[in-house]
Amino acid sequence: MKAIILAGGRATRLPESARDIPKGLVPIGPRPILGHIIEGLFANGLSDVRLALGFRAEAIINFLKKRGYGCEYVIEPEPLGTGGAVKFATADVTGPFMVLNGDILADFDFSAIRASHEPGKALLVSHWKDDARDFGLLQIDGQTIRAFLEKPGLPIAGHINAGCYILSAEHLAHVPRPAFMLEQDVFPELAAGGRLRTFIHRGFWDDLGTEERLARVRSVYAKTNE
Repeated sequence: MKAIILAGGRATRLPESARDIPKGLVPIGPRPILGHIIEGLFANGLSDVRLALGFRAEAIINFLKKRGYGCEYVIEPEPLGTGGAVKFATADVTGPFMVLNGDILADFDFSAIRASHEPGKALLVSHWKDDARDFGLLQIDGQTIRAFLEKPGLPIAGHINAGCYILSAEHLAHVPRPAFMLEQDVFPELAAGGRLRTFIHRGFWDDLGTEERLARVRSVYAKTNE
C-alpha cells in the first residue's frame, strides 16, 4: 500500500520554530518531523512513500536526498488543500492508499490500521483527547463515524481526527474542483452515507500545530529517549 504524506502547508502557527523552513523540517530530537513519520512507516513495512509538497519544496527534497530515504514526491502547482493534495498526489494510484498529515507525531500501529480497513469504505484513525476544544469531535457508533462536529470551544473530551486515513480514488471523485479539503468536503459526506469507519488509536499522539504543542512534544520525546 502506498503512503502519502501531506507536507505542503505553511507553518503559520509556528512563527519561531519554522520561520525559515517548512513545518516538516522542524526538529524533534535528532530528526525533523518528517524523518520520524517516514521512518515509522518504514519500520511497519510501508516503504512505498510519496510526499505531497508545496511551500519550500526544495528544502524537503534536499532533506530526502541527504537521508537517502528513496521517497517519491510531487509538488502542488498551487495550494490545493488536504483533499486536492491527496487527489493530485494519487492520480496514478490504483486501489487503497494511506494518507498521513505531515505535522503529527504518533506511535501508530500501521499493520493494525491496515488490517481494520474494510474494502469499499474509507478509514479514519481517531484518538481520544480529554480536551478536544481545538480539534473538533467525531460522533462514533461502534466502528463507524456518523458525523463530524464543530470545535466545541470548551474543554470537552471526545474522539478527534488523528490525521491518518485509508482512502481510494472513488472517495474523492465527487469533488470536481482541484482545491478542496478532506475535513469539510469529503469526510462529512462519507460519514453521512455510512462509508467512514474508524480505527481508535490508544497510544501516544500529538500534533505540532502550535509552539506550545511543539514544546510539549519535544519535552516528551526528550524524557522517553534519555
